[in-house]
Amino acid sequence: MKKFLAITLIFLTNFAFADISMVVNKLKPFFPEMKAENISTSELDGFYEVIVTDPFIDVMYISTDGKYVIQGAVTDLELLTNISTNRINSIKLDILESISDNDKIIFEAQEEKYVINVFTDVDCPYCAKLHANMSEMNDLGITVKYLASPLEQLHPTAQRSMEKIWCAEDRAVAMHNYKTKRYLPDSPDCPNPVAEQLAISKQLGVNGTPSIFFENGTNLPGYLPPKDILNRILQTVAQ
Repeated sequence: MKKFLAITLIFLTNFAFADISMVVNKLKPFFPEMKAENISTSELDGFYEVIVTDPFIDVMYISTDGKYVIQGAVTDLELLTNISTNRINSIKLDILESISDNDKIIFEAQEEKYVINVFTDVDCPYCAKLHANMSEMNDLGITVKYLASPLEQLHPTAQRSMEKIWCAEDRAVAMHNYKTKRYLPDSPDCPNPVAEQLAISKQLGVNGTPSIFFENGTNLPGYLPPKDILNRILQTVAQ
C-alpha cells in the first residue's frame, strides 16, 4: 500500500453513505454545484476523488465512509510527488486543450518544439514586455498561444480592445500592432471568445498577467525572459 502525507484534514461527522449519489447529497451544502461526474475513484485507498470547479479548479478526497475530507497537498512518499497538484494540473491542461486553436491568437515557431498557452491583457506592461521577446521565443522553438484575460480593475478598457483585436481580419497582426504600437483596429463587432476566456482564466486561478501554462498544466505567473521560460519548460519535461 502506498504511503501518503495529507495536509489540511477536515472532519465531517455523522456522514454515512455507500455510493456516490449519497456523497453528492452530503457535499451539496458545502458545494452547491457538486454533481456525480465530479466524483470518482482515486489512487488513495478508501477515498473518492472530488473535483471542485467553482470558483476555481481544486481537488480533494473524501473517505468512502463519508467521515473525512482531505483538502490540500497529498504527497506520495514513495515517488515524492504531489498527487493532488499533479491532478489539478492535468484538469487545467484538459480545459486549455478543449479551447479551439481557432479561438486563440497564435505565434507559431517555425521549428516548433514546445507550446505555451499565455493568458494576456493587452494593456498589461509585462505582457507587452513578454511580447517584445516573441521572435526570440519562436527562435527557441516555443510556440505562443494567446488567450484573453483582461484585468478590468486595472485596465477598464482592455476587454473592449481585446474584442476589437479578436474581431480583426488578421488577429495576430492586430495583436502585434497593439502590443508594439498601441494601434487598435477599427474592427466591426463580431462573436468572439474574450469574455468566455476571461471566465476560464478565473477558473484556472489566473489573477494576473501574463500567466503562462506549460504543456503539463503547470502555471507560471508573471514575466520571464525567453531563456528562463525555456529552462522552466525543460524542467517540466524532466518531471
